[in-house]
Amino acid sequence: MKQILKDDKVVIDLHIEQLLETTVGMNSTDILEYQLDVFRNTLEQYKNKPGQKLIFIHGKGEGVLRHALIHELNYKYKHFRYQDASFREYGYGATQVTIRN
Repeated sequence: MKQILKDDKVVIDLHIEQLLETTVGMNSTDILEYQLDVFRNTLEQYKNKPGQKLIFIHGKGEGVLRHALIHELNYKYKHFRYQDASFREYGYGATQVTIRN
């Protein structure tokens, strides 16, 4: 998993081709679960850094990954703030999460 530090933000690209060399033998459910694992692990990694901004690039597509991320944030990570990331910097397909105590 590549994390890019940009200004004070950590940028994580959740496109599967950025996470794995190959998806041979994986179906769409496996791929989504892998992407969500990367998302959860990243939140766990930074959960003790209040104010840290994480940008998750998920792309536009059909919105399946974005909806799954929002669901996780609303139910498992309620105390973190989230919003669409800067359209100018990331286009439509990114969500910014701010770590809070």
